[in-house]
Amino acid sequence: MKTFNINKIWLLVVFVAFYFNSIAQQNWTVPADDSKKVCKKPFTKSMARNGKDLFNTKCKSCHGAVGTNSSLPLNPEPGDPAGEKFSKQTDGDLFYKLTTGKGGMPGFSSQLSEEERWSIISYIRTFHKDYVPSGGKGSAEPETDDVFSGSDLKISVSLEQVNLETTANVTGNKDGESVPAKGVRVGFYVKRNFGLLPIGNVITTNADGVAKMTFPSDLPGDSLGNIKMIVKLIDEDVYGKVDYTQTLDWGKRFVYENPLNHRAMWGNRGNAPLWLLFSYFGIVIAVWLTIFWVVFQLIKLKKAK
Repeated sequence: MKTFNINKIWLLVVFVAFYFNSIAQQNWTVPADDSKKVCKKPFTKSMARNGKDLFNTKCKSCHGAVGTNSSLPLNPEPGDPAGEKFSKQTDGDLFYKLTTGKGGMPGFSSQLSEEERWSIISYIRTFHKDYVPSGGKGSAEPETDDVFSGSDLKISVSLEQVNLETTANVTGNKDGESVPAKGVRVGFYVKRNFGLLPIGNVITTNADGVAKMTFPSDLPGDSLGNIKMIVKLIDEDVYGKVDYTQTLDWGKRFVYENPLNHRAMWGNRGNAPLWLLFSYFGIVIAVWLTIFWVVFQLIKLKKAK
């Protein structure tokens, strides 16, 4: 009876501690000075695009895709950044929480630069229709870059064999003329069996609509050293699907050799080690000989009667 009462007391203590811990996690108070903090430069479209990439890499696994209410059922619940819980907070609140972290949410001060953290916030703010900039330098001003639709943009690629350099030229149609598409993000990839292998970081086209990438010299190719290069625009939701594909001989020759072709302990059929085969068949033969000998002795015993 005494042990039972002690166990009940311990369960009550654990429950109370868990309850108050949950309350503490949900009541995340931001210091007043940090709550008033604003970004030092305006939120722009390119900044939000970079924030989208960072969010998908660092935040999506817990918060889910923004606007889908698909966050993980954690305690406290991460929540959907497009929801009212986030829209009611100041830019400083979001920046402080993203920087320091709490409970199940890690702090990103050592993983992301200050500019990258603000980029994530600028991306989140694109889902808040009633968002009013925090004032001063943190206003969400629109960019003046030209905006093209997917059907307007085209990619042409020039190659430099010696340095393995790829130059992507992105152009768009403006007022009936082909003009360089500035500020468009371009990704360079190599086709693999289970998807696309990114080569380097995403590059934004310059004023001439140019993005350059140098491919590594030790990139594995097929048996002939060929690789399938894919250059495409990152923001498909803005421009549509615009890409360029070409097969290059820039890879290292790679010949796959099936390990089952060699004799090994884990080999099968004729590839197993010879000593293992002899041992196996020797044991099988010995067992059958023993069975025949026992049967023969039983027959002799019966005849002797």
